Amino acid sequence: MPNCNEAAVSFSSPWMTTDQAAAYLSVSNGTLRNWRSVGAGPHYKTVGRIVRYHRDDLDAFMMAGAA
Repeated sequence: MPNCNEAAVSFSSPWMTTDQAAAYLSVSNGTLRNWRSVGAGPHYKTVGRIVRYHRDDLDAFMMAGAA
């Protein structure tokens, strides 16, 4: 399990893991998982079981101000 510092190390790639996206939005991983399960929250992509968030989608979600 990654530590807190790993999630906030770098946002050099526009594609973020759930840990990185949670840190970027200042929410918990559980909040992102809950949003995914109910069809809310920022847009994300999956490849198999891998979930990735694009920085532009996270920014758009924040600008919309909705959860």
